Amino acid sequence: MIEGRKSHCVVELDDKIYAIGGCKGNNTMSSVERYTTSDGWKFVSSLIVGRYDAGTVTLNGKIYAIGGNNGKKRLKSVECYNLDSNTWTPCADMTECHILPGVTVHKGHIYVLSFSGAERYDPQQDTWSQIRSLGFGGGYRACVSLDNELWAVSGESYFAVKSCVSVFDEENFCWIERCSLPKCEVRNCFVVPESLLSSM
Repeated sequence: MIEGRKSHCVVELDDKIYAIGGCKGNNTMSSVERYTTSDGWKFVSSLIVGRYDAGTVTLNGKIYAIGGNNGKKRLKSVECYNLDSNTWTPCADMTECHILPGVTVHKGHIYVLSFSGAERYDPQQDTWSQIRSLGFGGGYRACVSLDNELWAVSGESYFAVKSCVSVFDEENFCWIERCSLPKCEVRNCFVVPESLLSSM
């Protein structure tokens, strides 16, 4: 990359890789870099609010930067990047501050999970609403959409008591624990084709 950074977000959209925000030393970064195989790394428009330990997802051809920390406080703010205009625009604030959140897109909505709770974003209405939290404290949260269901994996923290995999019951608006994990060390999870796993 052009700038060294840590605690930043990385996301892919339209075969391009974006490195978003982060920090360098004691400085919170707002800069954003985009990588293409033809041009390498280039700067694009910076975030409105510099942030690290945030979450990012893509939805409807746009990038959303969600929550995190600006170096002084945890953030509720959300912003959206439009590739065509190379601009970031503010979205509605979340109901709570979320740092190191698990974020995913599920059935056209953005879901955010952290130790602060859980909420859902409607991009058509530009509104956030709280959903049922996982019901036990602590841990980093990761989430994915798989087989038309929303899955959450809760993992490591100084005060986590367990690490488990849960699925969201949308009819009864609650989380159902499906299994536990042997260690509380989960920070991320991904959906990959079975063919990729079988080739390893």
